[in-house]
Amino acid sequence: MQNTESKNIKVNLLGKVKGKGKMDQSLSLKNHLLSIRSFEEYEILKQNPDIINTIAKEIIERHQLPAAPLNLFSEGTNLVFAYEKHTVIKIFPPFHLDQFKSEILVLNHLQGKLSIKTPTVKYEGEIFSWPYIVMSQLDGTLLETLWDKMSHENKMAIMRELGSLIREVHSLPIIGLEDIDCHWDDFIKQQLRLCQEQHRSTGLPNLLVEEIPAYLNSIKENLIKIEKPVLLTGEYTPMNFIVKQRDGFWHIDALIDFGDSMLGLSEYDLLGPGAFLIQGDKLLLREFLTSYGYTPNTLTPALSHQLAGLMLLHQYSNLNVQVRIKDWKSKVKNLKELETLVWGF
Repeated sequence: MQNTESKNIKVNLLGKVKGKGKMDQSLSLKNHLLSIRSFEEYEILKQNPDIINTIAKEIIERHQLPAAPLNLFSEGTNLVFAYEKHTVIKIFPPFHLDQFKSEILVLNHLQGKLSIKTPTVKYEGEIFSWPYIVMSQLDGTLLETLWDKMSHENKMAIMRELGSLIREVHSLPIIGLEDIDCHWDDFIKQQLRLCQEQHRSTGLPNLLVEEIPAYLNSIKENLIKIEKPVLLTGEYTPMNFIVKQRDGFWHIDALIDFGDSMLGLSEYDLLGPGAFLIQGDKLLLREFLTSYGYTPNTLTPALSHQLAGLMLLHQYSNLNVQVRIKDWKSKVKNLKELETLVWGF
């Protein structure tokens, strides 16, 4: 009798110790997360694998998911983990709350509506003011890892698929997406105000920076005017396409990352492919735009100027990174020559 009581007391004490340890760990995590108030502090936190793994494990435990290895993706502005074979955990710092809201809204809006796959939301929530999504992980290969080595014939096929896909997304009804309406007129006017300083800060050559106001002012109405807003992802880049090989050719199989989605002018979504994938190749450019829906007589200098202007005005515009044409700075002396290099037909 005495030995049994002693054993029970020991078990209870161990339970209390474990419970206290878990409580202390949660409190420590809470203190860490609530202390992050700036992007700089967040970048420092991302260098601490113990803390960021603890966040993901807390989410796993909250939803009573099985223990499994976690692998943090090295790229991206948010914390994204591969978990098990077919699951992704995406965690957003509080100052990226808008990205979380956009991603959830658009993932649910697109589900089952496209000819290619998009992730399925399994769980969503918030942990100490940090929102998160647990979603399906889609099989395949990121286009970014293949593009440079891909044959030109396969690139042409990808551009046809991409043009058709963007047209497909832009054709969807936008009812229910009002929360991500950027109010295009206001958005572009703000970008016009900030544009010159943004490019100065990224190190764009000063000769080009000084030309920006006049270059944009000459097409201002074509940048602001909008007849019907469409769903924009703003992220049709090779980092967000998953491809699979069929019959010896790579094909677009899935699209990911909708944190920057908004409602706005359709041409804004043509910028990612133009800069990251087409890289000044006029055959690819024509294939892409005609697959999207342009006819030969609408591929005009006015469209080229508009696309170049929007490229300067993109909210994350950094031409040093996004114009993937070798030695492009040595090939242009002004913005018109840059327009011709990237967008000229």
